[in-house]
Amino acid sequence: MNNSKTIDVLMAHKYPPATYLVDRLIPTESITILSGASRSYKTYTLLDIAIAVASQKPLFEHFNTTQANVLIINEEDGERLLQQRFRQLGIEKDTGLPIHISALTDFKLEDEQVDKTIQFCKDNEITLVIIDSLIRVHNADENSAREMSKVFAKLRRFTKAEIAVLVTQHNRKATQHSTGGASEMRGSSDILAAVDSHIGVKRDSKDRFYLTFTQEKQRYDVELDPFQMKFNTTDPIFKFEYLGTFRNQPDKSAVLLSAVVEILKEHGQLMQRELLEQLTESKIDTNEHELRELLKRWVNEGAIPKPNKGTGKSKLYHLEGTNDENE
Repeated sequence: MNNSKTIDVLMAHKYPPATYLVDRLIPTESITILSGASRSYKTYTLLDIAIAVASQKPLFEHFNTTQANVLIINEEDGERLLQQRFRQLGIEKDTGLPIHISALTDFKLEDEQVDKTIQFCKDNEITLVIIDSLIRVHNADENSAREMSKVFAKLRRFTKAEIAVLVTQHNRKATQHSTGGASEMRGSSDILAAVDSHIGVKRDSKDRFYLTFTQEKQRYDVELDPFQMKFNTTDPIFKFEYLGTFRNQPDKSAVLLSAVVEILKEHGQLMQRELLEQLTESKIDTNEHELRELLKRWVNEGAIPKPNKGTGKSKLYHLEGTNDENE
């Protein structure tokens, strides 16, 4: 352990405070993920963030920004559609904004392409890379914690080069239980664990002109309260309007899923009864029926793997990779 240090050395060192490209939402030199269902205006949000950061204007006329040059890697939309959306957001030619665009170039998180992109960022003093979307830039199994850890290792190369990354992730298909929060993201639950900040967006099912943004992870500070936005698409200019924060009841299923994941990380394979005991010890309120139904739902949605067969009719719940270690 040549890189270890004593606690006294650690505590004597003066570390600078956390800094942000977008106050409390996007830390510098970090990985931030923006998740939401389709048609929840994730791409418009990304483009508005790029404009705000590049011009050092408050995002949504509310969140302060630190100026940075921006690279947008978009593997969802072509240049024509991006041009149309920038125009809707009030951008025309000859703006001079330091925003670089790479659209549908088959970018992948592979060593050679990452090397070239980091060098491009250094040459152009870019400190924010926006990727739309995560699923388009890798060939890994997004439900595999092991494979996704390798994907995020590639993204970490940007942060080690002092470049922040903002990437989008789609949510699983909506169900009657859907909340739009982090627990709804497609893929392994380790995706949330790998990022520094999370922003979730949900479009109101009753009034489609309203969006709710939530933050269920913030590594460097307390998570922001949910806030609501209104947008107008009837005018030639697309504009977000910040409506303020509100407090809502926490998503209990998300709280339980996070707790179950942590318990399985520690204990490997457990039966439902044993999971319930561990949750009770952790003072997390649930019951046998609720936990059984949630376990079924999480397995069906791919949030956790299918359980292994135990003795008799019992099922052993686990995270990928833990079942082999406990056999």
